[in-house]
Amino acid sequence: MKYLHKLSEATKFGLFGTLSGHSYNASLTSGEVSYLEADDGEHKLSTCHTSDLFYFVIEGQGKFMVGGERFPVNATDVIVVPKNTEYGYKGSFRYVLFMTPPFTEGCETRTNRSIDEA
Repeated sequence: MKYLHKLSEATKFGLFGTLSGHSYNASLTSGEVSYLEADDGEHKLSTCHTSDLFYFVIEGQGKFMVGGERFPVNATDVIVVPKNTEYGYKGSFRYVLFMTPPFTEGCETRTNRSIDEA
């Protein structure tokens, strides 16, 4: 069992052309951790059907929409997205995403709608 995971060893990935991140490959059956950067990025409205999501904003600011509620986010904020709840976000910030259980391909329904259009 590996207990320490470093960013330099993490698998890099991109989303939507505006978000970049690193998966720590630290998945257990109970959860997963990723580090992401949004430089004026956007995650269009989506619904994760299998996992609860926890976002911890490290620095920067942006806005989220969760379950129809819009709100600004800043460093040290935690955003909770229960499974089966529509969410999206945009802004320039760095954050850590915790997913429980871990992400699986096809677990999320994505739209092309921005939080500004909802």
